[in-house]
Amino acid sequence: MHLRPLPTKSTLAVLACVCAIVALACGPQPDARANPSPTVAVEAPRATAVSRAEDAAVAAVAETAAPAPEPTAEPTPDPTEPPPPPPPPPAPRPPAPPPPPNPGGLGISGRVTSSGGAGYGGVCVTIGPPIRCATTTAANGTYFVSLDSAPLGLAWDVRYLVGGVVRVERLGVVVSGPVVLNVTIP
Repeated sequence: MHLRPLPTKSTLAVLACVCAIVALACGPQPDARANPSPTVAVEAPRATAVSRAEDAAVAAVAETAAPAPEPTAEPTPDPTEPPPPPPPPPAPRPPAPPPPPNPGGLGISGRVTSSGGAGYGGVCVTIGPPIRCATTTAANGTYFVSLDSAPLGLAWDVRYLVGGVVRVERLGVVVSGPVVLNVTIP
């Protein structure tokens, strides 16, 4: 087994520990005159040149050593205080916007106007039986319904509802590409 020499700081630390143990063992003894007993008091040996050198080494190590950090105690929660509220959950992400209309694709688009010619917003546009709105017109009356997933050449019934009442209908509209239907609501 190959032993490696200790670094200088480690050697000084070990030497300081040994010196501290020796100093405690050779330290002042209880005074025999203060507590008389049948045992004989032995006088402590005087410091020698070697022990003075060891004391100097210990002092040098103590001066260069960094003080140990104070331990920090975790604060204990006060049982009379209510626990802090949990952080709020992250806001849900809004749904992804629908893909933009493909004006060159299969679909029906157009503009719904009032009898005065102004755009009519909020009109429900249905395709097929008027069960639900396929789309609702924008504030300026424009709309678009994509039929890209439908087969070519089908006939569709297109109805325009205001307040749940059918106001205009175009029946049997054949869609083989982009179809434009502009209507006027009386």
